[in-house]
Amino acid sequence: MNYALLLLAGNSKRFNNQTPKQFYIMKGKPVYYYPLKALNDSPLIDQIIILTLKDKVVDVFNYTKNNKFNKVKAVISGGVSRNETVKFGLNQIKDVIKDEDIILIHDAARALLDMHTIEIAINETKKKGATTFALHSYDTLVKASSNYEVTSYLERNEIFRLQTPQTFKAKIIMNAYQNKKDTHDDTELVFLNKNKVHLLKGSERLFKITNFDDIKKLESYLK
Repeated sequence: MNYALLLLAGNSKRFNNQTPKQFYIMKGKPVYYYPLKALNDSPLIDQIIILTLKDKVVDVFNYTKNNKFNKVKAVISGGVSRNETVKFGLNQIKDVIKDEDIILIHDAARALLDMHTIEIAINETKKKGATTFALHSYDTLVKASSNYEVTSYLERNEIFRLQTPQTFKAKIIMNAYQNKKDTHDDTELVFLNKNKVHLLKGSERLFKITNFDDIKKLESYLK
């Protein structure tokens, strides 16, 4: 079985709009509709768990039913952090998953997920155990002190920007979530649990909506 956790529980503090970015209406549909449709349409995804804001659970549940997203098996409230949100999602399926099942985790704010990306994620994770899409960072990168003085230069050929989906064999991600560390994303938690994480070639289409200017970028892609 292949499971997907779609995360739309963030508060979008940097989005600078009354509507959280994942619920912003774009071409008549909320932003989260686009990655949800890709997951629901993919023949490789068997079940979808949606993690959302507490006051949006009923609305999202009704939206999935009205739009016939038949692979959605649960819509539940997320936590106060990304790690907690993902853990809630994993808890939803922990009693039915098997070690070799695949769990794909995706940020709803990366709206342009497509079925080809899902296919790569699932197939590569079956072979490698833990994967994430990533892009090379081609800018010159530095570390700086608290007063903004450069302290060192980083080797940019070794620097990548991580994206989602991040995908794991169930045993790997479930074991990692026994760890109580608070991390930036799921691959970091898996890495700290002494597992190898493999990079897959990312895409600029997988950009994350962070501020309101990114809505214009999404709009241009959807055209």
